Amino acid sequence: MGNDAVNIYNLLKSLGEEERRVLNYFLNNISVGEIVATRELKVLEKIGNPEEVIDRLVEKGLLERGTGCINLAKEIREEVYRKQAGKR
Repeated sequence: MGNDAVNIYNLLKSLGEEERRVLNYFLNNISVGEIVATRELKVLEKIGNPEEVIDRLVEKGLLERGTGCINLAKEIREEVYRKQAGKR
């Protein structure tokens, strides 16, 4: 396992339960408008303060903020796309 993979693995292991659920939401949705993401995370995922959890994941480099949207970080997005392409 390369150094980057070890760092990501350790980062993922350090996530709390809500952080994991929010990250999983973005793994399934890749890019979502801020208002929709906040609403869905509250209602569907039962996240008490999604804005705070999103901010923590942005600080950790797992999510990125766009103009009015939140995205899975580019490196993770690219890996998801590679995995999806390999399944076809």
